This record gives sequence, C-alpha cells and structure tokens, in this order.
Amino acid sequence: MTASQISMEGESGLGTEMELQRRLSLATATDTVRGLSFHNLLDAVRMELGDEAMARCQAQCVEASFKSFFTYPVSDYLRLQYTAAWMLQEKYGSFDNAIRRMSSGLAPGFLSSVVGKAFMLLTKEGPRQLINNMPVAFRAAASFGELSVHWTGSRRGILVTRRDFLLYLSHEGGLVGLFRTLGITTAEVRGRQVGPLDNEVEFSWD
Repeated sequence: MTASQISMEGESGLGTEMELQRRLSLATATDTVRGLSFHNLLDAVRMELGDEAMARCQAQCVEASFKSFFTYPVSDYLRLQYTAAWMLQEKYGSFDNAIRRMSSGLAPGFLSSVVGKAFMLLTKEGPRQLINNMPVAFRAAASFGELSVHWTGSRRGILVTRRDFLLYLSHEGGLVGLFRTLGITTAEVRGRQVGPLDNEVEFSWD
C-alpha cells in the first residue's frame, strides 16, 4: 500500500434517520463531548461545502457556539455529524465515506490543540506509545464509554470501545488521520459494530 487505507466490505447501514434516533434514545444528559469536536466537524463542513452549509449544520444544535474545552450534549454532536454526512454523501459516494472523511481531520485537529501537543511528545517513542494513550485522549474528549487498545502484534492491534455513541466509521477515519499525521503511509484499518453502542477497529502498519 502507498497510503493509509480502510478495508470496506459494503455499506454499514448506519446512515439512516432510524439509526440516528436509536442512538439519541440511548443518550442521557451526562453523555457529553468537548467543544473541540464540534469545532473540527464544523470546520470540515465549511471547507468542503462553505459557510451556508456549516450554518445549516449548526442549526441542528441547541448552542449557537462552542468553546473548545467546555462540554456539550452528545445528542447535539450526533445530529450535527449525521446532518453533515448526509450533505456530503453525494460528494464522497456514501454516508460511510463522508463520516470517515470528516473524522480523518479530527485527529490532526486534536493533535494541534494544547492537549494534543502534549500527546505528540509521545511520538518520539513511536506510534505504539501514542496509540497506547488513546484511552486517555478519549476520556478527555468524551464523558461516556470506554476505549481500550489490545495489541495482537508489534504493529497491529484492535481498538475497542464500549457504550460509545460514536460510529466505528468515526474511529476508522480518526485512525487514518492519526497515521497520516505521524507520516505513516502503510497503515490499514477496518472496523465493525459489535453491539448496540460497541465497536471494534482493527489497525496495522508496516
């Protein structure tokens, strides 16, 4: 492979209004994400489709603006993400690809933040050390769920999330963005949903 790739085996079927409503029905008032995630998503929409499209997406949220390190309901984030992906699916061929595309920019956005720059110091020991600290990054970004990393080899492993409102497609895109930021061009990722809010994403690099 000459670039980070995602192994795709058909559409996930997650891009429906019914699936969005199912996830929203499981969210509580304590399930939140940082404003930084909203910023990155809205920036992606603005770059791809312009200010008018960004405003249409932002209209899905209760808040008119977001502060990076404040927390906001994951329900708003899901509405925003789904709306953005539906708007971008024609450009990228599918809802799944739109989610991956947007999420691939979230890792660079996070790594350029104050917290992300601290994480980048870990790259001196290689990508494995950085990936090992992804559970900490996940907890910094979201109040819900659990993320763990299980290594199956020196350069391959499985990212596991439980009670995670984010789509596995988001984690696929995020890992691709992470590998790209680290200059790794031989990575491959492949995810799947294994429970109502549970995901597993295999990753490897040469």
